[in-house]
Amino acid sequence: MTSPPPSPTAAPGRPWRRAALRFGPAAVLVAVALGAWWAGLPQALSLQGLADRQAALHAAAQASPVLAVGAYVLVFAVVTGAGLPVALVLTLASGALFGPVVGGGATAIAAVAGATLTYAAARSALAPWLAGCAARDPRLRRILQGFGQGAFSYVLTLRFMPVAPFALVNLACGLAAVPLRAFLLATLAAAMVTSFLYASLGAGLGRSLADERSVRAALASPALLWPIAGLAVLALLPTGWRLWRARLRRPSAP
Repeated sequence: MTSPPPSPTAAPGRPWRRAALRFGPAAVLVAVALGAWWAGLPQALSLQGLADRQAALHAAAQASPVLAVGAYVLVFAVVTGAGLPVALVLTLASGALFGPVVGGGATAIAAVAGATLTYAAARSALAPWLAGCAARDPRLRRILQGFGQGAFSYVLTLRFMPVAPFALVNLACGLAAVPLRAFLLATLAAAMVTSFLYASLGAGLGRSLADERSVRAALASPALLWPIAGLAVLALLPTGWRLWRARLRRPSAP
């Protein structure tokens, strides 16, 4: 006995569901980004905007520290996941508000969450299209294959490059369909370093500003020397990594 044929009204709904699942996450993030820009959120989350609200933010963080950290993680993940260029400012603010340890840890968690949102949306919406292009273009196919084979080291190098924007790296990794495990591990490894360095810088800057009442004097404060030195070393890591790998690949002399 054969099963009855599917209802003719059920089939047309399937493409819409597939399209919603594929493009829905990207559409939500785009809507969040547009709404944030329209509401002036980037200006509110700038250094000047946060400095103007410093007293209120400190009071809120001291009154409900757990709630404040949770709200920070949520805001960071959503706005950076939507592509707003506020990751650096928020990381500095986390150090000033919560201290380098709590602020750095909260930022590391939030950075991985926000990066995953952008990665997942880009991979779902655009990676199939790019794979179709690669099937017709051997050069693009070789680029994507190389990206996938050394995904962890490639993503880690990009994370440590100051000129590589956080959101753009997330978008590129999702577009190239970088393996999720390599993307998450490299993002977490980089976030554990950069988040604590920038949070330490933010904590030192906040203390110095409170004591000195001068940005110039704050930047010259000894409390900022170690974070700044760490950032200088961090900026050299990608070059050192490439030189080390090139040396390993060089054939040894007989």
